[in-house]
Amino acid sequence: MKLFAAVAAVLCAGAAAFAADNPDVKKFTFSNDVEVYAIRDKDTTMKSSLFTDYTKASSLKKEDLKKEYPASVNCFVLRAKLKTFLIDAGNYDPKGSLVTKLASVNIRPKAIDYILITHLHPDHVGGLIDKDGGAVFPNAKVYVSYDEWKHWSPIIEKQKPTEILRQFSDAYKGRIQTMNTGEPVVYAMKAPGHTPGHSFFRQGRLRFVGDIVHAVDLQIGHPEYCASFDMNQKQAYQTRLSFLENMSKEGNIVFGAHIPFPGVGYIIKTETGYRFEPYK
Repeated sequence: MKLFAAVAAVLCAGAAAFAADNPDVKKFTFSNDVEVYAIRDKDTTMKSSLFTDYTKASSLKKEDLKKEYPASVNCFVLRAKLKTFLIDAGNYDPKGSLVTKLASVNIRPKAIDYILITHLHPDHVGGLIDKDGGAVFPNAKVYVSYDEWKHWSPIIEKQKPTEILRQFSDAYKGRIQTMNTGEPVVYAMKAPGHTPGHSFFRQGRLRFVGDIVHAVDLQIGHPEYCASFDMNQKQAYQTRLSFLENMSKEGNIVFGAHIPFPGVGYIIKTETGYRFEPYK
């Protein structure tokens, strides 16, 4: 995986607590100037029919998969270096509920300085637009990888004005920047496969992950299983293997968009592969 962004800080171990009166928001404090809010946009499941063994050599046979696997749609707010970042935005209203949950912890849309997008799928950018197709976040710059924007731009241009990616592009016109143009505070890491420009984000020991993993109970132990919506399954498999190896070696804290809420934990290497250990 290739580094193509800017400065990050080393973090100490942190503490976690659910936000008052809202079980869908959990706050993690890592130092005096670094905190993260995990936000549950919605719970969901991933059906086993979505997954196939890319290698065709897995020790776990298709018929032995569970009927479905627990998952979530999570977003994250990172406060670091006196800036506020939103990492992915969940679903379009009414499927999503990002703004309401931000309000429950006194985070107003105008307070978001930067929006970091792992990839341009509707369950990651839908929460950026309101019911009228306007921008929810009036002040934020939006960052997406160059390869991702290059892939989706011609598709967006052909979409109807009512389609989500077109609405997103129109609403944030002039504020969307590709990741190579000077990034704020975080590193962006290439992680292609799910989409051509899929990325994850690094801040000290924290890693904010999109769709490297869709079903944590399946794909951590058996990374050879790829989701049907991975655009390049060979790349997705290779990216996942590399990610799991690096995370287990480095002991980083993973924040996952589809890991069951709050979606936070460690990748642990085992005798047979890897497992996910929730952060406590």
